[in-house]
Amino acid sequence: MSTSIPPVLSQKRLRAIAEQLANDRKLELLSFAADHDRFDVEAVKSELDLPHSTAHEYCRDLRSAGLLRRVKEKPAIYAPVEFDIHLSLAAIAEAVEADEETLEYAIAEYGEGIIDDILDVWERVDAGELTYREASATLEMKHADFLRIVAELELFER
Repeated sequence: MSTSIPPVLSQKRLRAIAEQLANDRKLELLSFAADHDRFDVEAVKSELDLPHSTAHEYCRDLRSAGLLRRVKEKPAIYAPVEFDIHLSLAAIAEAVEADEETLEYAIAEYGEGIIDDILDVWERVDAGELTYREASATLEMKHADFLRIVAELELFER
């Protein structure tokens, strides 16, 4: 399976990929993956002399960044993803601009106080008092907009 990472990256996606590629051990895992069609965590553990939990975490992180894919659930079997990253100053500027546009859209669509309102309602989501859908309804927002803005504000990662 080959994929090309889209030319317009979000800041978040760009950061996630860069974080994975900045880790020498994860680069070794990607090198291992390049030589194997499929592999499990045990193979990574043995080949790279990593603790099982670390091998599992690295595979999960690389999968989240789109650099590995999971081909079987239990036991987890991974496969490499062929990818090309086309990075330039213009691509970075587009990523920053795209993220800024998300928040500008939110303010234009829902008013100046929407970011603060989302942060306030997020406390109730975090406490388990509201679901995402209930939170978007409370704010009288389109659910997809709520999720997009929450992702942009990186609230899911708290």
